[in-house]
Order: sequence, then C-alpha cells, then structure tokens
Amino acid sequence: MKQTIRQLISAFACLLVIVAVNFFLPRMMPGDPVLMLTGLEDDLVSQAEYAMYREKLGLDAPVAAQLGLYVKSLLKLDLGHSYHYKRSVGSMLAERIPNTLRVAVPAVIISSLLAMLLATYAGSKNGGVGDASITGAMIIMNAVPVFLLCMLLITVFAYHLGWLPFGGLASANAHNAVADRLRHLVLPVTALSLSALPSKYLILRNQVAASTEEKYVLYARARGISENRIRYVHIFRNVSQTFVTMVGLNVGFVLSGSLIAENIFSIRGMGQLMTGAISARDFPTLQGCLFVSALAVIAADIVTRLVCLALDPKVRLGIYEAE
Repeated sequence: MKQTIRQLISAFACLLVIVAVNFFLPRMMPGDPVLMLTGLEDDLVSQAEYAMYREKLGLDAPVAAQLGLYVKSLLKLDLGHSYHYKRSVGSMLAERIPNTLRVAVPAVIISSLLAMLLATYAGSKNGGVGDASITGAMIIMNAVPVFLLCMLLITVFAYHLGWLPFGGLASANAHNAVADRLRHLVLPVTALSLSALPSKYLILRNQVAASTEEKYVLYARARGISENRIRYVHIFRNVSQTFVTMVGLNVGFVLSGSLIAENIFSIRGMGQLMTGAISARDFPTLQGCLFVSALAVIAADIVTRLVCLALDPKVRLGIYEAE
C-alpha cells in the first residue's frame, strides 16, 4: 500500500510540473503573450481587438491569478480555445485522439509481443547463430529513424507494388469499410511497430540471456522440462517486470513517433494537429496536445508501476508492509 501511495504522489508531482511548464512557456517566450496565445500577427490586430483578447485571456490579472484560472479550467476539462481554428481545443482533440489511438495502440501491442517472443528466443540461444542474426538486425533497425522507415514502406508497398494505399484512414469508394480501414492502417502501424521494437528487444534480450544461467533454469532442464516452456514460462516470468516497464515507457516513444507518421501518412490525428499548431503559433492547441500527451504517459507509467508491484512476490505476500 505504501508503495502504491508513493507512486501516485510521484505521478501527481510530475503532472504539476507539466501544468506549470505548459502555463509559463508562452508567457516566458520572447514576444507579446497575447499574440503568442492567439497566434495573430501584430500588424493585423487593432487596439480594441488587442484589449479584448488580453482581457479574455486574463492577461491583465496577476500571474498567480492567471495560473489559478488555468488550473481551474483544466479541472473542468476545458483546454482552451483555438483562435487559429476558431474552435475549442477539446473538441478538436476529441476528433483527433481516436485516429492517433488507432495507430499507436496496435503499434504498442505488436512491438511488445514481437519483442517478447524474439528476445526470449534469442536470449535463450545466447551466442548462437539465431541470437547473432536477430540482434544484428535489431541494432541496424534501431539506427533507422521513423520518417525514413515510413518513406521506405510507402515506396515499396504503396508506390512500387501498389498493394497498400499511400495514406489516410479511408478510401472514398470503399465497399467494405472495415477491410479498407485495416488496409490503411497496415503501413503506419508497421512503421511505428518496427521503430519501437529494437529498444525493447535489446533490453529484454540481455535480461533473458542473464537468466539462462540461473539455478532455476538448470533445475528445470534437469527435470526434463521442454525448452519452450523454460523460455516462455519460467524465464519470461522472471523478467516480466522488465517487460511490463518497457511497455509502459514505450507509450511516450510511440506517441512521439506517431507525430511523424501521421504527417507522412496524412492521418488526421493528434500528431498532425500539433504540427499545424506549431506552424500557426497556435499555443492553446499546442498546450492542449502537450497536456493530453503528458497525461497519457503519466497514466501509462502509473499502470505500469502498479502492475510491476502486483507482479512482485514481496508485495503479494505483504513483506513490504511487514518490513
């Protein structure tokens, strides 16, 4: 219980820091905060409009009062208003987040499962041909940036072979909406999965390789237990906390990679919205995107830590409390 409370306090402290950075960033940057928060040009704003925007944004109040209003609006799930798109940031994110999740969630799941299977196999064959081949391929893949991987997949499978669409999430004349959506998701999900795979594989492979010489593995072999059961049950159970931790940490990596993939594959997700907000100096939209992304990473971190605590025998048996 104490461990859980510590994790929640740590996550809450991180959230407070993110809220503070999100609030102070546009106000500390060079230039007028009114123009930063509205994305408007100085020579296109009249004095009356400038005063109206300043009052509406609360910039005529003390900084502490502004921060209080900002936190209060976040508690009400009000992420502000985009003066560039002339819409509320929350409504735009509600439209875009599902598209981002359609790409990011399968990428996290697929890359995690592949990392688990390949790392457990290669680690148990430490120094063998299979281990050297898979690890070498992963090291090379780890050096390939996301944008290059996306372009390679488009060039081969969309341009030359014509098997898959270039981008988007739907075709205008699709007869089967589900099959069409799956075809559009293949390339971006594959790109993000392959990009997220090597880092998880390399860490997990080393953990598995170190576990192959443990006494419980030697004892399992002496009992005649099959190698597959030793790999995927006994050894993996021992490194499961490392695996769960990597999956949780990978959420942030996949979200950042999704920003690039969404722009290359023309997917109207949160990543494409962030890119447009940066180009238009639309700070309210950018603040909303950063806040939601940070919230997703913190939530994934909390779930990961709680799962790791539940997997820890000391926690299950109450040894921490006894100590």
